Amino acid sequence: MGRGSGSGAGRGGGSGPGRRGGPKAAGPGGYCVCPNCGHRIEHQTGQPCYEVKCPKCGNPMVRE
Repeated sequence: MGRGSGSGAGRGGGSGPGRRGGPKAAGPGGYCVCPNCGHRIEHQTGQPCYEVKCPKCGNPMVRE
């Protein structure tokens, strides 16, 4: 059983967007949202949303 001449197209160029579809940091702007109560606040540059406590219920926020 032969495997051919080995001149196929290959398995890809490795230039895709990555596993999560983008850069590691979400960039400036956007909102932090509480997964518990849904309260939204404007994201502050330099402070990850997970370090911000929700002003309504105290749970950590997540990036929207």
